[in-house]
Amino acid sequence: MISGEVEPRITDLQIQSRVHELLDLPVCTNQMSSAIYHYQCPNEHTQELNNENTKKKPYNCPHSGSKCDGTGDIPWLLLHLRNDHNVEMHDGRSFSHRYVHHNPKHLHHATRMLTLLDCFGRQFCLYFEAFHLRKTPMYIAFVQFMGDEEEAMCFSYSLEVGGNGRKLTWQGVPRSIRDSHKTVRDSQDGLIITRKLALLFSSDNNSNKELKLKVSGRVWREQ
Repeated sequence: MISGEVEPRITDLQIQSRVHELLDLPVCTNQMSSAIYHYQCPNEHTQELNNENTKKKPYNCPHSGSKCDGTGDIPWLLLHLRNDHNVEMHDGRSFSHRYVHHNPKHLHHATRMLTLLDCFGRQFCLYFEAFHLRKTPMYIAFVQFMGDEEEAMCFSYSLEVGGNGRKLTWQGVPRSIRDSHKTVRDSQDGLIITRKLALLFSSDNNSNKELKLKVSGRVWREQ
């Protein structure tokens, strides 16, 4: 015998509510803004969303002279670097800078240098730094792109150091500032100069008390 009772109808809202109970993650039901999605639900349920919005994540401050925990988008970083770290901005795709290092025999007194480059409507970081490679004193110069790796691959750059009839050049692809400057430096992805060679390039190579290096270069967009 068939009962005349009507089976209760399950609404879409009830199904959705039941799914939420199973997930036990009520925060996932909230509408998530692309700017703060990673704060609202940092778990595997939003892993696909995280992958699609990697470019929305804030960038770490790329300043190399001191530890800085600042994070933000590119416009914020530009203001932060210029106002809080006093970093200079150079306009144009070609550049030339002179680095002076007093008492080059002691690299632990070296100052890391950072200059901002503005060209093609994008910004780049030009680094010059002294470091030790297996106890050998070295200098390195390299460029990083202020943006993500995918767009960085659209650009190339060259660096050149010369003086006293000598010249050393480097050509490469700027790494994204998603990589720290230390990561790029330790991978030796740039123009590397030994201290002995740097003294030969120096405009004052008769003295070991001061190192003067002229580093020039340019940035271009690949076709």
